[in-house]
Amino acid sequence: MSTQPRIKDVAARAGVAVGTVSRVLNNQGNVSEEARRKVLKAIEELNYQPNAWARNLRTGRSRNIGYCVRDISNPLFSTAAVAIERVLDAEGLSLLIRNSFDHPERELKIVRSFLEQDVDGLILSPSIDSGAHIVEMAAARGVPVAVLDRESPAPSVRVMTDHVTGVEQATKYLLDLGHRDIAIITGSQNVSAGRARVAGYERAFEARHIPVNRNLVFHGSFSREYGEKAGTALLRRDNRPTAIITGGTPLLLGLLPVINSCALSIPDDLSIICCDDIDITQLYRPPITVVRRDIARVGRLAAEAIVALLSGHSELAGAVHNIPTELVVRESCAPPGEVRPPIERQQL
Repeated sequence: MSTQPRIKDVAARAGVAVGTVSRVLNNQGNVSEEARRKVLKAIEELNYQPNAWARNLRTGRSRNIGYCVRDISNPLFSTAAVAIERVLDAEGLSLLIRNSFDHPERELKIVRSFLEQDVDGLILSPSIDSGAHIVEMAAARGVPVAVLDRESPAPSVRVMTDHVTGVEQATKYLLDLGHRDIAIITGSQNVSAGRARVAGYERAFEARHIPVNRNLVFHGSFSREYGEKAGTALLRRDNRPTAIITGGTPLLLGLLPVINSCALSIPDDLSIICCDDIDITQLYRPPITVVRRDIARVGRLAAEAIVALLSGHSELAGAVHNIPTELVVRESCAPPGEVRPPIERQQL
């Protein structure tokens, strides 16, 4: 039975000491170019695969980065993950992905598990604003942390989105079309993104000197289920809104079936704006106006921050990146028409 070649076999084939092979594998100095060429040729001829676990013990690094994400099936998070992995791959680092499914307790367990696996860095897309305990746990082990779109204490790096300006622009656009009964469905006010979107909504009304109708502000979870629940409450009332802003695509996906069940037409009966731009917002008919953010850039900046911190740029710890948004006008908004009561669409 054939056995895997060992480091001493490489040394024998190359005619050098085992220590020379080790220095080549770990990209260390004090190796002549001729010796390096011999070692690399021997590695190729023997198809030698260094033992990653043993190398980790020698170097003290796993070259793994842990990414705790709320739900990788969400296109936003998968887009961020691809951008993160591309940066890490170019640096010889691997990405480990775990889903928290929006459960803070599970999130904490995942972070602890990553630290027990000696990851070199952590990237978090938390369900809530990250508490100091997670950052402190990582800092105690010298593990840098980057947090996406949530408030988090130093020394973590934060990559934030300017949700305030994005929703302010969206709300002003609807106000300028003549809407006054504008609802917003967004995430919990215990989460910075949820608070920021409501703040942008309120700022737009204040800028136009129009009072905010608090009965049209809905905040719960960033989920399809909550989008359906809030949409039902809003659209099955006689004084329903003429426009709705959803603070994320899961909320939109929960809202759209409710609009259909009420036999309402977009944009004739109801104008819609979604915060975030994924395929469905472009493919839906009519195409939906969105507040777009560059989620690939968010992931890229987080990964680049981790790489820089691992390279010794400690001055970057605690840095905050604020990504701008863009209002992309499509066909889902129009001036408000006559408000008619909802009709229960018959099921075939």
